[in-house]
Amino acid sequence: MGRWSVARLAAALIAVVGVLLVVAGGLQATVFASSAVTRAELIAPRQSVITTAVGLLGLEGPRVQVDVTDGGRRQVFIGIGRAGDVDAYLAQVSRLEVTGQDGDGGLLTKQIGSQPSLPDPAGVDIWVTSVRGTGTANLAWPDAPGQWRLVVATDGAAKAPDDLRLTWSGREVHSVAPTLIAIGLVLVVVGLITVIMLGSRARLAGDS
Repeated sequence: MGRWSVARLAAALIAVVGVLLVVAGGLQATVFASSAVTRAELIAPRQSVITTAVGLLGLEGPRVQVDVTDGGRRQVFIGIGRAGDVDAYLAQVSRLEVTGQDGDGGLLTKQIGSQPSLPDPAGVDIWVTSVRGTGTANLAWPDAPGQWRLVVATDGAAKAPDDLRLTWSGREVHSVAPTLIAIGLVLVVVGLITVIMLGSRARLAGDS
């Protein structure tokens, strides 16, 4: 194999590597892209009230969607208020406090308080935003400066709704895909140009 053939083969291999990097980058950006959405769920709580720790609403992204459902079609309540106001309202009521998510779709909780019930949450004016529905309720919260707590309940005395789901979104996800694609394109271009130039030189050398 002549030296021109060896050089062209090496340049072609460089172009092939570039194509593979572009494909890998494309797959990384699409099929294998890291999700910017995180969901976690709490099912069948035993307490009458569910609340969240300070900072939990912005745990996995700047926006959180709160979805509550109740199989018994009871009136369900979702409210978000300043942590100090919510703490004063809840006082020593028995409740589950959501402290994080376990990475497997579940919410981490701890039980605090001892009093069995509290006044109907829909009847107090501490909420910055709130919603009530029959069997289901939904609330979206853009993370805002300050300390906030979420409260989920029915009437403050009966067991809390059957299911609470938090869906965080808007988190910036860093990916190597742009780097792989950029390097791959450079290798493809360099490899192809080199193959063409070496081919021309080989023909000229053959003609001389």
